[in-house]
Amino acid sequence: MQILAEHPETADPLVAAFAAAEYVAHADGEDIVIRIGQSAPVLDRALDGRCWAVITAHNPGGVRHALDDNAAAQRTLEKCLRELRPTRMLAVDNRDPSGQWPDEPAWLFTFDDISVPDGLARRFGQRAIVTGHPGGPAILRLYRDSRDAPRSITAVAS
Repeated sequence: MQILAEHPETADPLVAAFAAAEYVAHADGEDIVIRIGQSAPVLDRALDGRCWAVITAHNPGGVRHALDDNAAAQRTLEKCLRELRPTRMLAVDNRDPSGQWPDEPAWLFTFDDISVPDGLARRFGQRAIVTGHPGGPAILRLYRDSRDAPRSITAVAS
């Protein structure tokens, strides 16, 4: 795992945007802001100390898609997640603080094996997802294609 300033993909503005984004989880009437490189103790408590991932099906490959296509893909993702029956599943808004990208709906779900969120990211063509474990920082997992191992960024240089 690397910090963003040392990561070879930092020249990619999309990766920088993912790292700068705010991932707002809605848990029990409370909004919990998740930021790459920061821990979220309130989220840890809400998830009873389970590992988690945030994923969307919107805009595969980091390319803007039609609203109808995004909505259909998001419904399929939700169906897949419900079939997995995670211990917790929370609605999330992925937000670009610069306002250049519209908010994207996403899901936060708990998992036991990292291959589950990795598989979903690849299935839905995502360049990145966010993961975390109890007490640890939010991690940006990057995907180039279905054959490469994901890369992780644990901190954002300021």
